[in-house]
Amino acid sequence: MARSTHVLNRFTQSSAAKEPDNWRGIRLVNAYRVFLAFALVAAAISGRGPQVFGQQDSYLFAFDAWGYLVLAMGFEFLLELHVLPFRPQAHLHALGDLIVLVLVMHASGGPGGGIALLMIVSVGLTAVLLGAGAAMGYAALATLMVLGETIYATWVDHFERQFAAAGFLGFALFVVAMLVATFEQRVRRVERITQRREREVNYLSTLAVQIIEQSSNGVLISEPMGQVDYINSAARNLLAVRRQGDLADKSVDEESIFTSLRLQDAHPDLAAALQAWYAGDLPSSGAAPTEPIMRVFEQPYRFRAEFHSLRTELGQRALVVLVDLAAEDARVQQNKLASLGRLTASIAHEVRNPLSSIRQATELLADARSDEERGELIPIILRQSERINSLIEGILDVARRPQVKPARIDLAQWLKEFTELNRMDWAANEVQWQVEPVQSGCALVFDVSHLWQIMDNLVGNALRHGRSTDGMVRLRLSCQFIEPGWVELSVCDAGAGLIPATHATLFEPFFTTHAEGVGLGLYISRELSLANGAQLSADLLDLANSGANQGTCFRLRAPQAPALTAD
Repeated sequence: MARSTHVLNRFTQSSAAKEPDNWRGIRLVNAYRVFLAFALVAAAISGRGPQVFGQQDSYLFAFDAWGYLVLAMGFEFLLELHVLPFRPQAHLHALGDLIVLVLVMHASGGPGGGIALLMIVSVGLTAVLLGAGAAMGYAALATLMVLGETIYATWVDHFERQFAAAGFLGFALFVVAMLVATFEQRVRRVERITQRREREVNYLSTLAVQIIEQSSNGVLISEPMGQVDYINSAARNLLAVRRQGDLADKSVDEESIFTSLRLQDAHPDLAAALQAWYAGDLPSSGAAPTEPIMRVFEQPYRFRAEFHSLRTELGQRALVVLVDLAAEDARVQQNKLASLGRLTASIAHEVRNPLSSIRQATELLADARSDEERGELIPIILRQSERINSLIEGILDVARRPQVKPARIDLAQWLKEFTELNRMDWAANEVQWQVEPVQSGCALVFDVSHLWQIMDNLVGNALRHGRSTDGMVRLRLSCQFIEPGWVELSVCDAGAGLIPATHATLFEPFFTTHAEGVGLGLYISRELSLANGAQLSADLLDLANSGANQGTCFRLRAPQAPALTAD
């Protein structure tokens, strides 16, 4: 109901805004009519009218001129009284014009005289006031009246036949009506486009204001001198600005309150910070501040203010964003507690199994009676203790923020050193490795120790999960350019490959499918990669065409090192 009332009010306002324009138009047309009537009366009094327009009937010309003046003044009187609505008055004016002008035309020598041009003007003005449909109707009526006058003048008064002139006048009347109709269609099309764009602008403006009002951050727009142009609800709350209901004077509306709001009155410290921001950037040049700043305030609530420069049609403005630090601290604390809870649950889950094995082995060790039994239980305790130690070290590695010392690494030389260092270990673990030829200039910018740790983790992952059905680990290392400015280091195996369920959580902490795995190797590798500006991903490698099993390929995409320049 409220929405219908709002739409009705908007329609009423639109109609009310359009109606004065129509009345203004008909008043202008009638002013032209009064002026024309005075001109015809003056021509009749001076006796020059029949000489100019035709010497047919000077008495009828004078009678018509005076009648036209009386009619025009009567129309003006009706316009002042507003007795009739707009369209009936417009039709009455149009009919009066046609009747009087046909009589004046008859008195001036028929459609061949100059009065005929006044009929064209009259039809055109009628079309402007009443539209194209009415214009076509009045053009047809005027054509019939002109033909009737010509027939009457020829048969009764035996005047000169002017059927050709009457035909041309009728044609001109229809041309004018069609031109006005075409113009009206274009005007309506432009009006529809304008109204649609206006609705779109109003919609976007209303949407923007509603979004800003719903924002949890305070937003206010201020002039350089501290006059507030706009302030949303969150900013009013943070600045403790009173609303309309808090004022003793209920007659003052909320819009007028915030239009006259000054930042110095609402929050003097914030106003001083705004002035200092302006003064720091434009003491002499007068240019707008370019660098936003942030200030923290403790009163009346704890919030952070961010100042940004705006250029508008009304001049320089400052956009001040107020962030509620109490709510932000609460969210951070909540996220910390949630992360701590997940980490604690993961650690407890990972530690429970080795602790259970150590406890069970310890209980059995106490009852052991032979060295052979003790020799079986002690390695279990040591192995599970080492597993817990690896878990703690991994957690410490995750907690430490990696310190990056980037350096230029030639991957051809580095891969050679890497394979030479691991050759004996790979041979003992039945690993067949292949290092593809490295393209010239394949170098990256990376921390050397981080690259060693990442590659150790990736190769170790291949040794645990990349064995083929024959028990062999087929390892392939390669380096190639993938796009300008980037290189890709790949570690691929020919194992069973990834499944979609594990691919999504492969780099999550504590995720592992190995019985003795901790689940931090790939997570730490990804964090180290991000710290060096690189990306680590895993793909399912399809080796069906080569007769091998499917495999997994880890790809490290890193920035390419600039080429060395000769001294």
